Amino acid sequence: MEVVRQYDGTRGVDMSAIPAGFLPETGTDPAEDYIGPFYLRRSDDNFAAGLLIETRHCNSLGTVHGGVLMTMADFAFCAQARYGTEDTNIITVSLHTDFVAGADVGSWLESRGEVTRRTGSLVFVQGCLVCRDTTLLTYSGVGKRWQANR
Repeated sequence: MEVVRQYDGTRGVDMSAIPAGFLPETGTDPAEDYIGPFYLRRSDDNFAAGLLIETRHCNSLGTVHGGVLMTMADFAFCAQARYGTEDTNIITVSLHTDFVAGADVGSWLESRGEVTRRTGSLVFVQGCLVCRDTTLLTYSGVGKRWQANR
């Protein structure tokens, strides 16, 4: 009989590659929990999202799958849009991505982004995903600001 083991979150990667201050962001979005785990680091003047690339995040070439990068971009986009506000949810209206480079298993990916405009109902964000100093993906998007109690 085959023994099915529960996923322990490591899949053979060095978890010490996760920089200090990053905490897993789980339990709010089932799809992101399934694809991630994604991490966040927050401070008064700084914000970043991260992902440690595991084998399950890779394509047949052994590099991070484009769909995983796009999902991380959406996660980072929404988190950046909410950062420092009372907004409880951001609904992605549009998200444009451009692939620039790839990354291997064990790589730590991090987002760098900024809110370029916020109106009463929309927020505009641009950013990129990087591995060390290499840009992997650039993104820009528009999100709908949404309060959960509406």
